[in-house]
Amino acid sequence: MNKTALALTALVFTISCAHKDPSSSVAPADSAANPAPATTPAAKPVKAAEPKKADDSLHPRGIDFGATIKAVAFGSSANQDLPQPIWKTIAEDKPDLFVFMGDNVSLTKPEQKSVVAQYRKLDNIPEYRAFRESVPFLATWDSEDFGDQKEFMKYWSYVGNSIAFGQKGIYHAKIIGPKKKQVQIIMLDTRTFRSKPEDANATLLGDAQWTWLEEQLKRPAQVRMIVSSIPLIATEHGTSKWGLYPKERQRFFDLLKKTGARNVVVFSGDRHQSSIAKTGVKDWGILFDITASPINEPASAAEEDASFEGKAYAGESFGFAQIDWHDKKMSLQIRDAANKVINSVSFKIK
Repeated sequence: MNKTALALTALVFTISCAHKDPSSSVAPADSAANPAPATTPAAKPVKAAEPKKADDSLHPRGIDFGATIKAVAFGSSANQDLPQPIWKTIAEDKPDLFVFMGDNVSLTKPEQKSVVAQYRKLDNIPEYRAFRESVPFLATWDSEDFGDQKEFMKYWSYVGNSIAFGQKGIYHAKIIGPKKKQVQIIMLDTRTFRSKPEDANATLLGDAQWTWLEEQLKRPAQVRMIVSSIPLIATEHGTSKWGLYPKERQRFFDLLKKTGARNVVVFSGDRHQSSIAKTGVKDWGILFDITASPINEPASAAEEDASFEGKAYAGESFGFAQIDWHDKKMSLQIRDAANKVINSVSFKIK
């Protein structure tokens, strides 16, 4: 090769080495030292990150199972499409627990068909929201909110962890408190297994729930609150009551005698009126059934029953149970929307 050819080859090699491989991700070693050309456009300002939206989901208060229960509030029949100021009143009494006894939302109108949507409306009621986030709840259902079990447990998520795997029905129970001050709350399901009253073997609870209830009544507890979505004792009024199922009603009384369960009270709802009913159970003792209803949307007038202690009350109201562990006494009250005690009874804890 002559000198001219060698020179041209060297020139081509030098030029090709001076061009960076476009596929390379590594910048030339001196790029940091070289200022950008004057024609390079200025870098765009970085857009500030938008602040995160506040979490608007409900954060319910959990139960402290070791806490001593001194006060329990309870109620039913709440229409999510109407105001519910009574929650603020109930909060004034500082209950350790609230028991929702059914008709927690209303699904009676065509536009109220989605359970999830109705509970979302309930969550958006300020008074309910504030109360639910500060006071633990237990819940069952009744006619106006009875429906898909999975949907119920989606909202009341604790129920899914409180029942046997594959259990049909939402009946469940909790025992709260230290030894010698234990309160058992038994949440019955009076809807899932209910048959027509005129059937020869009509039932409210079904065999499996009856067996479970007997087992629960044998567990150690000093006070027992049995929650039924419908009245147990009163028989003279209403179209939804244990009185339409006389064999089931008597079976309940017989079970109290069989198990020897003491200090039992019944809480019930449904009626859109509040009352305290009383009956004597042969060879067992006196039983009280406190119906507390409604949270809102009261009835136009109250109906009476021979079993009532005092008068029934048709206004917005709730039930309130107080336990005096020192004096071994329990007080059961009906309170109105202004927190006035409308009716009350008390008895000794044996």
